[in-house]
Amino acid sequence: MTMEDGLARIVLCQSDRGNPIDATLGAELLELSGMLFTSAQVRAVLMTAEGRFFSVGGDLNSFKNRIDELPRLILDWTSDFHTALVRLRRMDAPIVCAVEGGVAGGAVSMMAFADVIHAADSVKFTAAFPAIGFCADSGTTVSLSERMGIARARRFILCNETITAVEACDAGLVDHLHPLAEVRAAAEATAMRLAQGPTRAYGMIKRSFSGALGRSIDEQLELEAQSLSLVAGLADAREGIEAFVQKRKAGFTGS
Repeated sequence: MTMEDGLARIVLCQSDRGNPIDATLGAELLELSGMLFTSAQVRAVLMTAEGRFFSVGGDLNSFKNRIDELPRLILDWTSDFHTALVRLRRMDAPIVCAVEGGVAGGAVSMMAFADVIHAADSVKFTAAFPAIGFCADSGTTVSLSERMGIARARRFILCNETITAVEACDAGLVDHLHPLAEVRAAAEATAMRLAQGPTRAYGMIKRSFSGALGRSIDEQLELEAQSLSLVAGLADAREGIEAFVQKRKAGFTGS
């Protein structure tokens, strides 16, 4: 990870292996998530990947060599990875993802938890789980349901679909499509713009949307009222109002 001007950059860099989800990635992402969650300097995150694939999903080669141990190992491996995903989801700083290569299995969910996703118009997205007799992990039932709707997400996983970038965009799985050469720059521009915004307000927005459809209208409205009340007392809210009245651009500090 590197960080500059409030923007943290995470790069999946095991391109020779297809950037798989394995015990190493889980441990490293868990450590990173703790650093990002607790740092007041982080105001946005940009996630990218090296190589032909964003990520091929779970490392099946490691499964093959320890097949008899899989029930226990799955619990061990998912512990770090799932905890990291929860921390990233709950932090204030928005996450922007640049997807330049294919995505499969649990990596589709890792990508889908990002707040804004820019993808190449050549990318394909594969469910993968049923192809090896597995059910979904990595928060797939949450992240894909929130982005695609539960019926479309269930069909994608259950029928082991592979969908194009256009289909993914139409379904809400990704937000913006670009020619391959333009993806990284577009994602970086979004991330840099968000890094200059009201970070704690972004966090409240993210958490208010999280689980919104599972709460009653009374619960959701009260959550919105309490969240706005807290944000209204922050320096960025004061700056935002003053900038609006003075007809100038707000200079948010993330506080």
